[in-house]
Amino acid sequence: MKTNLLLKQGLLVTAALSMILASACSNGQESKPGTAETTKPVELTMMNLYLTPEPPKMDSEAMKLLQEYTNTKLNITWVPSASYSEKVTASIAVAGDLPKLLLVKDDRNPAIIEAARAGLFWELGPYLKDYPNLKTMDATRLTNTSIDGKVYSIFRWRPIARNGVIIRKDWLDNLGLQEPKTLNDLVNVLKAFTYNDPDKNGKNDTYGISFDSSSAQIFHLLAMMGAPNTWEYKDGKMSPDFMTAPYMDTMKLLQQMFKDKLFNSDFPVVKDRTVLVNQGKAGVYIGAYDDLNSRFTDLFKSNPNAKLDTVASLSGPGGMKVQGGTGYNSVFMIPKTSVKTEAELKQVLTYIDKLGDEKVQNLMTWGIEGKHYKVENGQAVRIDEKVFTDEVYNNLFQLSVFDGSKALPGKLDPSVDKYNKLIQNNEKLAVANPALPLLSKTYMEKGKQLDQVITDARTKFILGELDEKGFQQAVVNWQKLGGDQVMSEYKTEYEKTVKN
Repeated sequence: MKTNLLLKQGLLVTAALSMILASACSNGQESKPGTAETTKPVELTMMNLYLTPEPPKMDSEAMKLLQEYTNTKLNITWVPSASYSEKVTASIAVAGDLPKLLLVKDDRNPAIIEAARAGLFWELGPYLKDYPNLKTMDATRLTNTSIDGKVYSIFRWRPIARNGVIIRKDWLDNLGLQEPKTLNDLVNVLKAFTYNDPDKNGKNDTYGISFDSSSAQIFHLLAMMGAPNTWEYKDGKMSPDFMTAPYMDTMKLLQQMFKDKLFNSDFPVVKDRTVLVNQGKAGVYIGAYDDLNSRFTDLFKSNPNAKLDTVASLSGPGGMKVQGGTGYNSVFMIPKTSVKTEAELKQVLTYIDKLGDEKVQNLMTWGIEGKHYKVENGQAVRIDEKVFTDEVYNNLFQLSVFDGSKALPGKLDPSVDKYNKLIQNNEKLAVANPALPLLSKTYMEKGKQLDQVITDARTKFILGELDEKGFQQAVVNWQKLGGDQVMSEYKTEYEKTVKN
């Protein structure tokens, strides 16, 4: 039902845009090179998401400097991450109510793809070569964002594999435990965190790990268990991960963990797995390593003595493996309904390109000299990690596009230096998803419905409401509903565009 709604919205966009796009194309043809140049700040509307308890502060010193450096006046609508995708879909459905720069969290959403095909967004690929920073963007990541071989978006660079385990170091110390090295070690730690009173409050009120309704923590475990990353091309077939033996082994592990009460029983309805950690009720979080210093401020407010630490990737039955990602987190797209001429398009692209300039990358990476960092022997030295996180990182991170390689080299807080090295090491362990750049017509039409079949079956299996035979029946239902067609279409696309 949800997929059908998204597709209907895409079709509505197609119909509503016909006159607008004709006008936009006409105006675009009249533009002259260089018309994006201006002396006064360019007013730029944007919709973006935030993960912190409060939205970024537009009056912060860092935000003001960013606007000064990019010669813009930013008018940003900040939306909580949990409701962001729904907000984007609703905005696209009415088409005319879009900002000049739209962050899209789920760029493979059928409504987004149909809207791009319908002409709602500018095709950006032909313009990138004209901008000194944009023209250096990684080709593989651009391919991963492409729709029918065309680039309609600017990705926000992220490491290929940034997820890992974040753990309550003080709980390990309280129980005399060592940092886990293997998946078995981790399970034993989770049991100790659940049953051995790690916070020493005399109550049985903790969980080993916090789970939510997303699949991030499950995918991380799947990689360690030796499962493919979502899809696998093998022996001339494209197959989903849930048809493999390691997937079932992982579900059996999760079912046992659930029976042992190592994670919260309400996980199917929980939207944010940081909450239990912030409340001091869970000792392990699986997610982005760099969440360490940005998403657990509430924990430290309530318990200044709490200690979090990152753990190196663990070995499991599948070896030392992690799930490889897209290499980006969300994309920026430029709607033709709000950016109607090529001259306006160039203004928006100029802003994005300036985000890659050295002084902007220094600002985003280090903050303001003398306040957030000092320079010693040509290297930046962080003055106070918490102050930087509160005043710079939490205000500017969602606006970042480039990898920060132009920023000053420097000395980081030991915790940041550690997780940066872990993220770098993860790239060597990452298992790629071969279907990332591929599009399937059937998945476009039925993807949400198909995904829900497996998600529901997996959840019921973990809860003990479904046995292995019942799960296999759900897989058969998935195949009959359209899964077989998706497998066939992905196989054809893979062999046509990737294998060769």
